[in-house]
Amino acid sequence: MINILIVDDHPVVLNGTRTLLQEIENWHIEIEENPMNVEKKIREKTFLLFLIDINMKPINGIKLAENIKTLQPSALIIFYTGFDLTDYYELLLNRKADGLLSKTATKEQVIQSINAALRNEIMLPIDFIEYIQKKVSYPVYTPEANINEREKKILQFVSQGLTNKAIAVNLKVSQRTVENHLSKIFNRLNVHSRAETILIAKERGWIE
Repeated sequence: MINILIVDDHPVVLNGTRTLLQEIENWHIEIEENPMNVEKKIREKTFLLFLIDINMKPINGIKLAENIKTLQPSALIIFYTGFDLTDYYELLLNRKADGLLSKTATKEQVIQSINAALRNEIMLPIDFIEYIQKKVSYPVYTPEANINEREKKILQFVSQGLTNKAIAVNLKVSQRTVENHLSKIFNRLNVHSRAETILIAKERGWIE
């Protein structure tokens, strides 16, 4: 029996996803609405695969996956999100994910992605190759690149899964201002996605 844990702080999506998968033979599906409860859950039971929403509170899915991997290095992680997948392609490139799905994915696509991960394969989105082609056509960021305190604060919010609109509300600025800051950061670091930017920011100690 393959134990799979679905983690999503939206009950409707959580239960809907369980309904899609619970009839698959040899799959035992469990769900968790509060990401803070996952560590306790996996200390009590081993799950082979985790299907995790990226944008959660109080801990986002990317950080949760890091915690899971610390406790269970062999765990398979598939992220799913209602946001643009291209923002998270860097997770696939850095092998921080064993799959990436949109919340609009069909039942067949979800099942195919899980089966691929179980075979130690990754089902890639159709435009992933185009993303790679664009990425290799630009130089990598330079070590000298740096950002100011306001930009660090914006990146901290991005790492928590906040949208540009939500970040603008927190900082009491316009959404356009946030977008301009992010555009400048992307250009300075020669990156093309939020996830890639966050990985660099964490590596350089700009954010926690």
